[in-house]
This record gives sequence, C-alpha cells and structure tokens, in this order.
Amino acid sequence: MDIQLQKPYVVKEIEKHYDVVTNIGFTGELEGNILYSFTENVAKDIVNNMMDGIMKIDEIDDMAISAIGELGNMVSGSIGTNLEKYGYNIIVTPPSVFTGKIVKVNSKGVIIEFPVYVSGDNEMDLYFIYREIYKNS
Repeated sequence: MDIQLQKPYVVKEIEKHYDVVTNIGFTGELEGNILYSFTENVAKDIVNNMMDGIMKIDEIDDMAISAIGELGNMVSGSIGTNLEKYGYNIIVTPPSVFTGKIVKVNSKGVIIEFPVYVSGDNEMDLYFIYREIYKNS
C-alpha cells in the first residue's frame, strides 16, 4: 500500500465530509484532537491491508471499526512520543470511531490538515487540532 503524506496547511474549519472518522483526544501541555478521516473505500483498503489476507473486509463492520481505531491509537501514540521530544508532554485518550453517510466534524482550536493519498488517488485526511494550555509560572 502506497501512502503519501502531502504538505500540511492550517484551515479555519473542517469542510469535507467523511464516512469513517477516528477521533483521539489528548491532554497535557497541549490539548485537542487528532482525527483520521476516510471515505468508506479507503477505510476498507487500509483494514484489508492490516489483515494481510487473513480475512477480507467488504463492509465497515465491528472488526473494521476496531482495526481503524487501533491504527489511530498506534499513530497517535507515536505523535505523542515525538511531541515529547519537543517538550510537550501529552496523554493520548482511547480512540472513538464514528461511521455513517457523510460524517461532519466540528472542532475548536488551531486546525492543521494533512492530506494523505493512499494507493494513488484515494484520499484520506489527518487533522491535528490543538489548544495550548497556558500555565502560571
């Protein structure tokens, strides 16, 4: 599976609609959310790749939702570890996965969109939404 992360940019709001969205919150010196947003076809392709031929996913069922949530959990944990290197200690919350026809996401904070192309033209988006916590010294 070929995955290409595109150049990130700041957006005022999340305008696109998705079929599958994984939400992982984080708290600590920064607080916010990491969203992994997919069309149904991209989500199925990713899950089928994760299953490595053991089983085929034809629909977004409980197994697919669990796999998508776990993928978000692994990537978010890695993001948290890397943020720690820059002095931001955060705690990542367990994933929540939302499915449906045209899921709309609303969120407050600074929104950084990372477009991702999966195996050619199939697109998914990763959003990093944060609010900095100011501490009194």
